[in-house]
Amino acid sequence: MVLCICRAVTDREIDAAVHAGAKSVDAVGACCGAGTDCGACRDAIAERIEDSCAACPRRGTSDCRSAGVALASASH
Repeated sequence: MVLCICRAVTDREIDAAVHAGAKSVDAVGACCGAGTDCGACRDAIAERIEDSCAACPRRGTSDCRSAGVALASASH
């Protein structure tokens, strides 16, 4: 499903950015462009990040990437 209409970014692309280490809406935007135009999808992106982190078995451990920054070179 397209989550960011302005940039035609799907929920799967956003999830891939989060799994690659994007842990903020701005980091997702740097990775795939979502949320960088009109901003209407930013709340949905933040919700996907939170849901992803909540389900992660590494949350709160030394292995947790929640403070990580997305790789700007990640493809979409």
